[in-house]
Amino acid sequence: MNNSIPRGRILAALTTGLSAFAAMPALADTAGIAPDILVTAGAEPLPTKEVASSYTIITAKDIEAHQYRTLPDALASVPGVTVIQSGGTGSLASIFMRGTNSNQTLVLLNGQPIGDPADPRGAFNAANLTLDGVERIEVVRGPQSALYGSQAMGGVINIITRQGAGTPTSTLRVEAGTLGTLNTSASSAGSVAGTNYFLSAARQATDGSDVTPANLRFGAAKEKDASENVAFSGRLDRAFNEYLTGSLFAQYNDNRMDLDEGGYDSSFNAVYEDIGNRSRVQQAFLTGSLAGRFADGSWRPKLTLAYSHYASNTVDFPDRLLDVYSENINTRGERLNASFDNAIDLSDSNTLTLGGDYSREEFSSNGLQNFDGYLITPASSASTHAYGVSASDHQSWGENWFATASLRYDMPADFKKKLTWSIAPGYYIPSTDTRFTVSYATAFKVPSLYQRFGYSVSQSPPFPASIYTGNPDLKPEESRGWEAGVEQGILPNALKVGATYFNNRIENAVSIVYDLAGNSTAANTPAFNTHGIEAFIEATPMKSLTTRLNYTFTVLDADTFSTTLTRRPRHAATWTTEWRPDDKTTIGSTLQWVDPYLDVTRDTFVYTKPASYLVVNLSASRVIAKGLELTARVNNLLDRNYEPANGFQAAGIEALAGIAVTF
Repeated sequence: MNNSIPRGRILAALTTGLSAFAAMPALADTAGIAPDILVTAGAEPLPTKEVASSYTIITAKDIEAHQYRTLPDALASVPGVTVIQSGGTGSLASIFMRGTNSNQTLVLLNGQPIGDPADPRGAFNAANLTLDGVERIEVVRGPQSALYGSQAMGGVINIITRQGAGTPTSTLRVEAGTLGTLNTSASSAGSVAGTNYFLSAARQATDGSDVTPANLRFGAAKEKDASENVAFSGRLDRAFNEYLTGSLFAQYNDNRMDLDEGGYDSSFNAVYEDIGNRSRVQQAFLTGSLAGRFADGSWRPKLTLAYSHYASNTVDFPDRLLDVYSENINTRGERLNASFDNAIDLSDSNTLTLGGDYSREEFSSNGLQNFDGYLITPASSASTHAYGVSASDHQSWGENWFATASLRYDMPADFKKKLTWSIAPGYYIPSTDTRFTVSYATAFKVPSLYQRFGYSVSQSPPFPASIYTGNPDLKPEESRGWEAGVEQGILPNALKVGATYFNNRIENAVSIVYDLAGNSTAANTPAFNTHGIEAFIEATPMKSLTTRLNYTFTVLDADTFSTTLTRRPRHAATWTTEWRPDDKTTIGSTLQWVDPYLDVTRDTFVYTKPASYLVVNLSASRVIAKGLELTARVNNLLDRNYEPANGFQAAGIEALAGIAVTF
């Protein structure tokens, strides 16, 4: 099967969209999003002061100050969020939010779901997206299915790309590092012939380091596990007239990486240093929307169509260590989304949003793993679709009270209809700068296509074959949760503290189970609870200096012991600082401390708690002339040796320097 991206369909859609944009008058110069607006609050953006759910906004300013290059880099500083990466840059990165499973967080790109339907767990791999062209990242914690439907059980992450406006400018950037890293990018933004545009091309590549630790190499020499990520993206925005605007977004990612999945040699010795193991993942996203403003702006409808395509190929060739092992596995996933949302101002302080959407997903997998005649053959193909309707009402009463209530009715194929809801009120006291919030919500997740319909055969003649067979009778995963928080300003615009208590109940989570013959399937597991505290202290002792300490305490309680509860630390803290000693210099630092957490050893498959670790990253930049900027950063300054996932070692210290030219 040819798993390459269907470029013909994408180019045809882009050509059609571009021809339509050619006749539109220009939008106003409104690129960028106000810092006090939360886009992911629902169908209609809300002022942050009127949002009762816990949220974090990582702005373009934050990304530039700390020189975040990948999504795991940026999310490491977010309270309630843990990213576990199986090695260095490019390695599988799983997101755990508030103790929920890694497949229970919904990730959006400009408001559209982007998880690969072919992923066996239905989880999002955070390693495949870089941050070139990203305007902001919004993280909303807690159950959010009443707004976003399936999968938004732990929370929602929305990656929002940049818009162009005004006089065209272009930026070229080059960065090199000590691990053989070379990052290059080119971008251009502005308004030309009445079209606002943003275009970006970027490549991030590194020779990397060995992700297999010394104790699992069994005397084998080190080898470097390299990765390369190439990305192209573009966004166009125009207005038909004063009532109707349009937007078109496209992005293509091509990720290649060396893996160390491991196996057994001809003498049945375990081998983890897997020299010939490589993977390639291609992703394409295309989104178009039309938005209106009618009745003096009090009715704002929006029609959105989105398509995403994923193709992956994993290969493993026999080598001097794994002499009888080979692999060639292909997967493909596609998703189509269509939505129609309406925001209606019932009054100056009351906005009602109504919406409906349709989604369709499909996946396939095929190939062969061969270990000296022991064959593993995946052969899966399935599709599904769903409809949903939703309503949300936001009200505010003076300067003090605000609340959002949401209701959604999902109609997924082959499952019972699902009703989810949320209520999130808050109260603000301006005189003391005190903010109280509370929310309660329900959420659900439809099991992945692989969990329901996957099929794989493992056989070694003349022995009986063992078979994985998906379970079409799985129940949807469900959750309900509540939180209560308080924020207190102590010194005006200089010191603020806050804490939020959260409590979630997860039911029917899906995991893989085995019988005595080695056959396996997916099954719903007993319920578990997560609860804890997210706290912060933010200080701005001077206009040029901002520092923030985040702390998260998470407790997991299960009715029975379950492997789904691994890789979630009880304690985690991050300390970030941004200092601008003058208008040309920026210095940033990030300190991340992670407490030991339960994991499964890679070699013995028993449970263990690895040591805690501290990672320190520093960054600095200086404008030395108009349009000329120098950058420098150091990752893992203390050169700590640690394994975020057991048996997979993170990279050691890395120093990088770069130059950016804007014209």
